[in-house]
Amino acid sequence: MSAVQIKNTYTSIGEPDVTIPPSSLLLKLAVSYHSVKYFIQSLTHGQIIFYGEYTLHHVENEDDLLLRIDKIFHDDQSLQLSFGKVIIGIDSNYNLVPADILFPVETNGNISISQKLGNVGMDLVFALNARLNDKIRNLLPICNIVHLSSSFINALPEYISESADKLFVNVDTDHFDVIYFINQNELRLMNRYEYKAPTDFIYFLLLCCEELKINREEIELMLIGGVDIQSKIYSNCYHYFPKISFIHKPEEIRFSKAFDRFPRHLHFNLYNLIA
Repeated sequence: MSAVQIKNTYTSIGEPDVTIPPSSLLLKLAVSYHSVKYFIQSLTHGQIIFYGEYTLHHVENEDDLLLRIDKIFHDDQSLQLSFGKVIIGIDSNYNLVPADILFPVETNGNISISQKLGNVGMDLVFALNARLNDKIRNLLPICNIVHLSSSFINALPEYISESADKLFVNVDTDHFDVIYFINQNELRLMNRYEYKAPTDFIYFLLLCCEELKINREEIELMLIGGVDIQSKIYSNCYHYFPKISFIHKPEEIRFSKAFDRFPRHLHFNLYNLIA
């Protein structure tokens, strides 16, 4: 595939502050077959100062994805900075397993990565294409690679209280994650479901509630990610869940003024990513 055939759509918020030394900046970058998106955060002040996203159109295979990533890093001067810290979040299918269960190191060109989730006593296991791993580490030699959804395990327990039961749902273009804690330290479910239409979405969500014996009249449905009050997904949820809200950002996360209109539930998993 030649460079002229590459179709990416770029959006951004804010302006990279050239007065901040690159060594004082943290890059949080998410990679999937649908997009490459990133936040730049000041390590000194903890403030998020810039966001960039490339929506990838018609990625056909690994070679195509690697070509897109090469071009993005070649053209985007913000990604060429010498960051003080880099965290990469891979957005792919995953499994949660009991801690320290052994999995094969590599199968069919993929590396099996087991990420420890100490606060729930489990490991998050996901596959990373070996060539994609090599490409990332070539472009960003000093980086930590984790799964993008691991941020839910780290960030969501602080939203749980003894007085209110919550069901968290992270919405993406063609899949959604359901996360349910019995209490702050006991994860009952975190699973990913694929969907093609809002009717598929609500069907799988209701099925999930039925299997978990969740009382939809009492639980608070807390939405995360690519959903807003005008979407069909929201209206379907509102029909079945009397208590529904959008997640708010943690107090320790700060945004520059350029983000005043930025929905705080959008890309929650990326700006809360830790390694």
